[in-house]
Amino acid sequence: MRQLLLYITCLFAFALQNADAQQLDSLTRAQLSRQLDGYLAAIETSGPAVQIEESDFLIETPEDSLVRQFVAVKIYDHYLNSKVMGSETVAIHVLDKWFFSGKIKMYNDIDLLNAKVYADFNRQSLIGMNAPQLTLLTRDNESRDLFSEAPGAYQILYFYDAGCAKCRYETPRMVSLLAEGKYPVEVIAVYVGDNTQAWDEYVAKYFSAGDVQITHLWDPEVDSDFQRKYGVLQTPRMLLIAPDGTIVGRGLDTEALELLLEASFPEFQYGSPESEQLFDRLLGPDPTSHEISEIADMLVAATLDKGDVLMFKQLAGDYLYYLAPKSKQAYRYGLNMHIDKYILGCPEIWNTEDDRLKVVGFAQIMHDLINKTPAGEKIVPIKVKGTLLSKGKEKVKKMKLSKMTGYDNIIIFHTTGCPVCAAEIAEARRLSEAYGRINFFLVNVDEVMASSPSKAAELFDAFDLSVLPHIVWTDENNVVRSCYNSLIDSKLMETYPLMGRVD
Repeated sequence: MRQLLLYITCLFAFALQNADAQQLDSLTRAQLSRQLDGYLAAIETSGPAVQIEESDFLIETPEDSLVRQFVAVKIYDHYLNSKVMGSETVAIHVLDKWFFSGKIKMYNDIDLLNAKVYADFNRQSLIGMNAPQLTLLTRDNESRDLFSEAPGAYQILYFYDAGCAKCRYETPRMVSLLAEGKYPVEVIAVYVGDNTQAWDEYVAKYFSAGDVQITHLWDPEVDSDFQRKYGVLQTPRMLLIAPDGTIVGRGLDTEALELLLEASFPEFQYGSPESEQLFDRLLGPDPTSHEISEIADMLVAATLDKGDVLMFKQLAGDYLYYLAPKSKQAYRYGLNMHIDKYILGCPEIWNTEDDRLKVVGFAQIMHDLINKTPAGEKIVPIKVKGTLLSKGKEKVKKMKLSKMTGYDNIIIFHTTGCPVCAAEIAEARRLSEAYGRINFFLVNVDEVMASSPSKAAELFDAFDLSVLPHIVWTDENNVVRSCYNSLIDSKLMETYPLMGRVD
C-alpha cells in the first residue's frame, strides 16, 4: 500500500498549488474528492485493518490543516455511508483518533454531535466483537439471557417492528431462505415495540412459513438497552452471531445473510488424492488400530480444539473416506473408533443437510457394517454352500456356520477374479496342512448370489461383505474371535501356537 505515497503527495501538491493556504476553493475540493473516492473504492474489499491503516496515512499526510480536515471528513463520510459490512469499524476509528481526540475539528457542532451518537450506537457491536449480553423477555414474560456465554451454534439476531414496512418485506424473505433447511441456525427474533396484539399478528403472518427454529423475545420497557448495544436506530436490524459468540455479520439483508451462511456452511468434497497422500504419509504401510485412532485425535487437536470447526470437518470427513475402503482389521477397527468418537459422537458439529448426506449417513452405514457379527458373539446360524479345508483335504458341502467342528474355524468370504482372495485361499490351503485342528471354509459370494439370492441376502445382513475377502475367525464354540483377518499380512497365525494348539 505504500506505493500510494507518491500518488498522495502529488494529490496534495496539486491542491496546495491551486488554493490559498487558508482556504480550499470548490474546484480543488472537487478534484480532491474525486481522487479520494477513486482510492477508497480501490481498497473497498481490503478489510477494515488495511482501510484503517490507509485512512490514517491519508489524513496525516497533508500539512495544511484545512486539507487535512477535508480529507478526514471525506473519509469519515465515506465509511459512515458505505454499505460494505465492516465499514463502521473504520468510521469509528477515524472519529476516535482524529475528531474525538481534538486533533481535527468537525465542520460544526451538529456534525460532531451526530458523530458521537453514531459511535455510541455502533461501537459495542462491531464485526469480530463478542455479542453484547442481553436479557429479554418471552411472550409469557419469562426472562431469557442471550450471549452471557457462547451459543455453540450460529444464531441470527433479528430486530423488527410490527409497523415497519421494510420489516414486512424482509422477514418472510429471511424465513423462506432458512426454511430450505440448508443452514442449521436459530433465529432470535426481537420485537422492538410494546403492542402485544400487533406482535402476535405479525408473528402469525410473517414467521409461520417453513420449519425454522425461532425464539420470539421482546423488551417493552427497553431495560436491556438493546438499541445502544446493537445499533438498533431503525428496523429491520439483522446480525449473525458465530458459535463462539463473535459477531460475524451486521446490518444484513437476506441476500447478504445467504452469502455469509454459504461461507459458514460450505459444501465439502471429501476423499481427494491430496488427502489420501497425506494420510498415507501419516500412517505408513502397516498401522495398528491404535495408531489410526491417534491420527484422528491429532486432527482434533490441530483443528477443533483451536476453534477451527470447518477445517476439522474437512479433515475428519477426508479421514472417513480414506479409511472406509480399506479391509484390513486395523483400518476397520480404527475407522469404527473414528466414527464413534468424532462423527456420530459429535452431532452438534455435523449438523447441516450436506453433512448428513455426505458424512453422517455414510458413517452410519460403515458403523453398521463393521459391527455386524462382532467379536464375542456367536456366529449366525446360516447354512451355506462352500469348500471345507480340513487337514489338507478339500470338500464342497453345505455347512451351518454356527455348527463348524474345528478347534478353531476360519471362514473366508471371497469373490471370483480377486487376486487378494486367491492369495488368501492359497495360504489357507497351506495352513490347513500345517494346522490340522483348524477348519477353513471358503464361501464364494458370487456363486451364492447366483444360485440363491435369498441366501446371499442373509449373508449380507450378517456380515460386512462390502470389501472382499472378508475373513472371520471363530473358536470351538463358534464364537467370533475376530473379523477382518488376513492369513498373509497379519500375525493371526502366529498367535495360534502360543495357545498350545499345535498338532
